[in-house]
Amino acid sequence: MRERQDAYARWKSPGTDSREEYLPLVYEQAQRILFRLPPGLLERDEVVSFGVIGMLEAMERYDPNRGVPIEAYLRTQIRRRILDGLRSQDRLPRRLREREKQVRETYARLEQQEGRSVSDDEVAQELGLAPHEFQEWLVDLSFTTLWSLELLGEDGVEPPDEEPTPEAALETGELHEQLKAAIGRLPRREQEVLAAHYDMGYSLQEIAAAFELSDRYVAQLHARAVLRLRGALSRYRAQMKREGA
Repeated sequence: MRERQDAYARWKSPGTDSREEYLPLVYEQAQRILFRLPPGLLERDEVVSFGVIGMLEAMERYDPNRGVPIEAYLRTQIRRRILDGLRSQDRLPRRLREREKQVRETYARLEQQEGRSVSDDEVAQELGLAPHEFQEWLVDLSFTTLWSLELLGEDGVEPPDEEPTPEAALETGELHEQLKAAIGRLPRREQEVLAAHYDMGYSLQEIAAAFELSDRYVAQLHARAVLRLRGALSRYRAQMKREGA
């Protein structure tokens, strides 16, 4: 609440005209995120308010000398602030957070051992679940992964607020390559769902209709793909830490 009050005060300060010029970017990014979520999960005004805060913060930090167009910079920062705001509310039950961690780590461990994408049955067996129970887990976890890749920029990583150091730039490039490689190892249908959702902007419901699949199955495909990618990147970061120790 205090954060929104501060944003309102900044909005009413001198310079409002230029801020109103970029307000459509807030609505654009808010609608983009809402479009991908189940109807009724979030209020539009709530999402927009996070976006306005992000726009105001970004306009105060924007440095034209970096050569980044202001519209592109604002879009990235507005989207980041909306997603950070939603995550900060921590609406996910602890049970779902624990399950997400279990499944992500199990995918990472098994796929490292096997050197390939593992099946649902293999993951279910490792978790001590019946196959139908694991499918229910994936449905539940689909809501935790809906905007998991949203913070990835067009090149696979989000642009930093400040000019990166050579070390940070190297790490970002390596993570980008690891992400591309991990996506390339996904089963074909999971790759198709990610491309349609993140690159082309279709909702999971639209993807289900286009592929003539059930909404439930597409949600499982999306959750499975994101959890595989999370596991692969977590494994890579852990390896880098060990090598740098």
